[in-house]
Amino acid sequence: MIDDIAETCDDADMSDITTLSRYPGGKGLAFREIINLMPPHERYIETHLGSGAVYRNKRPADASVGIDLDPNVIARWRSNALGHGIRVIEGDAVSILPELSPAPGDLVYCDPPYHPDTRRRGRCYQYDYDVPEHERLLSLLVRLPCPVVVSGYRSELYDDVLSVWTRTDYQTLTHTGQVTESAWTNFRPGPPLHDYRHIGSDFREREQLRRRASSLSRRIARAAPMELHAALANLAAAHPEAVLAAAERIRR
Repeated sequence: MIDDIAETCDDADMSDITTLSRYPGGKGLAFREIINLMPPHERYIETHLGSGAVYRNKRPADASVGIDLDPNVIARWRSNALGHGIRVIEGDAVSILPELSPAPGDLVYCDPPYHPDTRRRGRCYQYDYDVPEHERLLSLLVRLPCPVVVSGYRSELYDDVLSVWTRTDYQTLTHTGQVTESAWTNFRPGPPLHDYRHIGSDFREREQLRRRASSLSRRIARAAPMELHAALANLAAAHPEAVLAAAERIRR
């Protein structure tokens, strides 16, 4: 059972983990694009943890679980994990995920080894996936009752199995230069988001959005109590779903 191999990490030293950023397929340069797709969630499950670039840069969920088949990766996380903790599990995602009983309040992020048809070289992972393993993984993911994000290169298999999902393409850099990767979601991305800190296409736009949001927040906060409540009432009337999402964020 997974209880026998799971461990919660609570050491704040991440030096060994960040060295895993060179792990094949790691999202050290693309974590923002992935995080900007994620809706609010209570539990975060990452199925192929590696260096955990997405997990390390996103706003924490109430609970987080990381799965990886590589015992070396798991060992590094167990000795050098973030202070607020992540439960790390050694094993294959297809076997472990059903035991975690994903629920609608969860979010599963899956960044599996690249499909063999999309690689310039043959084997580049110590613990690789062949085509049947990709098929089994996708067969499981499409049945999950929660939001799911899958990242990788486009292939005939992924385009076919995930044809009714939403695909978001983004540019990222690898050792071979700029490439186009894709993220498939079983939901339509957009507000509300779990984390707004990375919105924007580049550093300049992110800073502009951050400053504008901060300025607007300060103006509302400085209002007299009656004006503040009137403004909030107007916002609730004009944008009820956004206000409810913000209230839910406070509740958590």
